[in-house]
Amino acid sequence: MTYQIGLCDDEIFQIKVNSILLREIAEKNNMDLECHGFVNGIQLKKYLSCKPLDILFMDIDLGKESGIDLATQLSHQYPKMTIVFVTGHKEFMEEAFEIDAMGYLVKPFEIKRMERALQKSILQVSAMKKNLYDKEIVVTDENLKKKIQCRDIIYIQKQQYRSIIVTNTKKYHVYEPISSLYERIGEGFLRVNQSEVVNRDYIKEVSGNTVRLRDRMEMPIGRTFRKELIKQYFGT
Repeated sequence: MTYQIGLCDDEIFQIKVNSILLREIAEKNNMDLECHGFVNGIQLKKYLSCKPLDILFMDIDLGKESGIDLATQLSHQYPKMTIVFVTGHKEFMEEAFEIDAMGYLVKPFEIKRMERALQKSILQVSAMKKNLYDKEIVVTDENLKKKIQCRDIIYIQKQQYRSIIVTNTKKYHVYEPISSLYERIGEGFLRVNQSEVVNRDYIKEVSGNTVRLRDRMEMPIGRTFRKELIKQYFGT
C-alpha cells in the first residue's frame, strides 16, 4: 500500500529536508510513501479537494496562517487523515493534542522521533482503512441479494419508492428507505438533504447551500440537515 504524505511548511527548504528524512525512514522500514509539499493552507486545501492524504506533517507557523487553526478545520473535514506537527514552538503542544495530533516534533529533532511518529501514524491509518474496507452491506437488487463495499459507494439517492445506490461501476435499485441505508453504511457518509446521502471522500467542496462532488455533480443542502452537515464536515 502506498501512503500519501503531505508536508505543509512555509519554508520550501524545510519541506525538502523533511521529504528526504521520510524517504530514508521509508527505505529503512520497507514502507511505500509518496510525498507532496505545500507552502500554505490554500495549496493544501486545493489539493485535498481533489485527492486525499493519509498523513500530514504540518508546521504551526505558516506565515500569516496558524497551523493549529488550519489543522482543527482539516481534522473535522478529513477525519481519516492523521496529523503530525513539525514546529519550532514547544508552547502549542497542548493545543495540538486537543485536536488528536498523532505527534509533535520540535525542531531540531532526531530522525528517530520522526520515525516513531510515522510508524504510529501508519498504524492508525491502516486500522481506519481496514475498518472501512471491511464494511459492507447486503441489499436486494433485481430480486437478488448483493453485497456492496461501503467504500465503493459515491452517493445514495431517493427516487420515488426506491433508493439508488451509486458506485464507481454500477447503480443498485433497492426498495429500502434512504434513512435505513444511511444508518447501515456507518461513518464516512453525510446526509445532504431528504433525498441524498454522499460519501464524504467524494466531496470536493461545501459552499453556501451546495455540496459539490469531484465529478462536478451538485447537491442542494436541505435546511433540516444543514446544521448537522456543516458540523460534521467543518467541525463548527
